[in-house]
Amino acid sequence: MPRHHRAGSVTDVKSIGQDTYILIATYATAAISLLVVVVVAVESSYPPYDLGILLAFLNPWLMRTAVLAMEDRKRPVPHEPSDDSLPPFKRPALNSASSSQAPQNSHQVPQSQEDVIMMEYKRERNMLESRVEELDKRSTYHDDHLRVIDAWWAQLLDEVRVLAGEPDSNYQNGASFTDHLRKKRDHITSSLQTLFSVIRSNSSNNKRVDGVEELQSRLSALLASEKACKVEIARLQKEKEDANSRLTGATIKYMTAEKKVDRLKSQTLAKIERQAMFLSNAGAENNKDGGNSDEQSAKDQEINARVAEGNVADAEQARKEAQAIASKQKEELQQLQADNTRLSEQVTTFTIKFGRLLEEDISKCDAYKNLKVKLEDLATRFNHIEALNKELSERTEHFEAERTKYKEMVLAEQHTIISDMQLQLSRTEQDLARVRAARDELIQDQTQRKTREDQKLGSIREVNELAETRASRITSLEVEVERLRLELDNETRSASQSFTEWGLEELRQKYEQLDKAYKVLTQELPALEQAFKKAHDQASRKVAGIQESEDKMRRLQAEKGKADQKYYSAMKNKETLSTENRALKNLNARSTDIITQLKDAEKKVRDLVANLEKQIAEMKTIQQTLITRNREHQSRVAEQNNTIDSLKSQVAELSTYLKARDAAVSRESCGRREAEIEVEKLQVKLEDAQRCLENNRPKGSENSQLEALRTREYLRDQESVPTADEHLRRPI
Repeated sequence: MPRHHRAGSVTDVKSIGQDTYILIATYATAAISLLVVVVVAVESSYPPYDLGILLAFLNPWLMRTAVLAMEDRKRPVPHEPSDDSLPPFKRPALNSASSSQAPQNSHQVPQSQEDVIMMEYKRERNMLESRVEELDKRSTYHDDHLRVIDAWWAQLLDEVRVLAGEPDSNYQNGASFTDHLRKKRDHITSSLQTLFSVIRSNSSNNKRVDGVEELQSRLSALLASEKACKVEIARLQKEKEDANSRLTGATIKYMTAEKKVDRLKSQTLAKIERQAMFLSNAGAENNKDGGNSDEQSAKDQEINARVAEGNVADAEQARKEAQAIASKQKEELQQLQADNTRLSEQVTTFTIKFGRLLEEDISKCDAYKNLKVKLEDLATRFNHIEALNKELSERTEHFEAERTKYKEMVLAEQHTIISDMQLQLSRTEQDLARVRAARDELIQDQTQRKTREDQKLGSIREVNELAETRASRITSLEVEVERLRLELDNETRSASQSFTEWGLEELRQKYEQLDKAYKVLTQELPALEQAFKKAHDQASRKVAGIQESEDKMRRLQAEKGKADQKYYSAMKNKETLSTENRALKNLNARSTDIITQLKDAEKKVRDLVANLEKQIAEMKTIQQTLITRNREHQSRVAEQNNTIDSLKSQVAELSTYLKARDAAVSRESCGRREAEIEVEKLQVKLEDAQRCLENNRPKGSENSQLEALRTREYLRDQESVPTADEHLRRPI
């Protein structure tokens, strides 16, 4: 498949995705502008716009902007054959002289060209496959973006339907994307028409002002987000264009470099160039100078053809060149062999000399002199430091003696202070024990008095309750007496007369009596209930108090048993403590003698410790001197190591310098040999060319041209020879 067709297909996919994205963005901006117009029409005091006029005005503008945006986004297809920025597909052919002078290798050129072209096609295929994968990813991103935009439009239309009060309409998918966009546009316009009609019908009564305000706030937020998205899209597009430009430049450089590498790696082309190099010098120079006049270039080509006709002359020329090169190389080899023997003798002498150095050689060395001066300086410093060390050791001994005296004095003072503090502590402990005993007695007396007061208050409370119950009982008994009196009167009357003989007045009186008895009973019952409750409460409290007192008695008896046990145990402990006290007194009497003995032993130990501290101080001074000596020796060893390292680094630098010098000398000698070989070749060529020119010298008008050709050849050879001489004279 050709390269421009594949690139075109990829760019077509890319341009289609970009065009759809731009078309959708254009419709979105148009819809937002329509909604802004609607909100302005609602909020303003002007009459509402006619929807038909507005759509007739905006629809051509929308289509024109969409078409212009799509045209602006179209780009030329990269990798076209007509693109001048790309490198050529094939390597340009060699000059005419080399192609004409190497007919035996002409059948190898198409094969190498086919290899290079196939490698180029493989590279382009890999690059286009990677671009197709990238565009596939981008197309999936664009599809997701379109789905998000569809969802956003559906949400916006739902809100418009909510504001308009119209029922939802089901979306039917079209056959193509353009039909889908056309139906979407019709859907949007119909929804906006219903919104305008609702706004026009509700212009008299502002029932949906809150909804419009909310829609306006949402539209402002959406416009702000749209502007931010536009800015971000512009920035990303700019970055993308810069990246594409850098990518194209990098691909061009990469392809050119790879083609150069392929040309260098092509062995067949290298062979052709190597074979044609010696035969195309005259023709190449003539072709370079051929831009001056057409007649001169034609005559130069005729001369080259005449020279190329003689194959025997070429072989003779090659033989002469080989003989000259061999003679020159032989001379150089003899010179190199002499240099090698001389250098090997020098190496052996130097190795023997450095293997067995004498003291005279070492004393003449600058490093030895420097080390000797440093050693003398260190000796003087050591003597000074040793004298200072003796003085400091004497001072430290004096200070150590003073420190031991002061330490003994401080310890004696501390012992006296501790004994005084112990006496004060024992006294305070005795006072504390007395205070605690008095506190316990006072607390016990207070608790006893509190219990007595509580008992008195309880008895008074019980007497008051009994008085209250007595009064309630008296009132109930009075009521009962009154009731019984009435019943007695009734019974006497009923006994005097029968029930059938009673008249109306008697019955009324009987009723009144019964009513009074009922009232008396109603008054008597609450008092009886109250008296019963109080008596019951008193009895229950009495029983509870008796139970508590019994429990308390049991608890007190148990505590009394425990206290008795504690008392007995305390008495036993007292007896044991008294016996221990007697034993301790005896031990104290004995320990006084032991303490005096220990004090004497402590004095002896202190004297021994003082002597040992003095010895330790002396040993510390000796140790300090040894440490200083060790440090001096270490410093000397470090200095010697530093000097050894510096000398090693100098030796390494000198060896690297000598190696670099040898390499430079070898390179210069190789360059000189190559230049001499080239000079010999040019001399042989010059002689052959002069001989050929003398043999083929024409007559008449061609003499001037042949003389010009010969002078040009001679000048070119002379220019090449001084450059080689300058290369040889370059300093190392």
